[in-house]
Amino acid sequence: MKKTNPRKRPATYADVERAKQEATHLATRRAFILLFNVLRDKEGYDLDGLRRIWKEILDLADSVAKGYCKLSDLNEVLREEEGIRIE
Repeated sequence: MKKTNPRKRPATYADVERAKQEATHLATRRAFILLFNVLRDKEGYDLDGLRRIWKEILDLADSVAKGYCKLSDLNEVLREEEGIRIE
């Protein structure tokens, strides 16, 4: 009979959810790092402009969280009005 390593344990649902949250946080952080560097380096935004953009992002995220609008609707507006496809 093969012995199992006592240091290994099966992942629980909580472990999987925590890993998903960490991956989501990391991906979001990386996307914002890229976005703000492009705005600063390529578009000439200064600190005040970046702060204004950040406030607008937080305000829109709050509207989504409160159910005033949906991300799918915002995505649809970008697609229909600007031809921007984010999938």
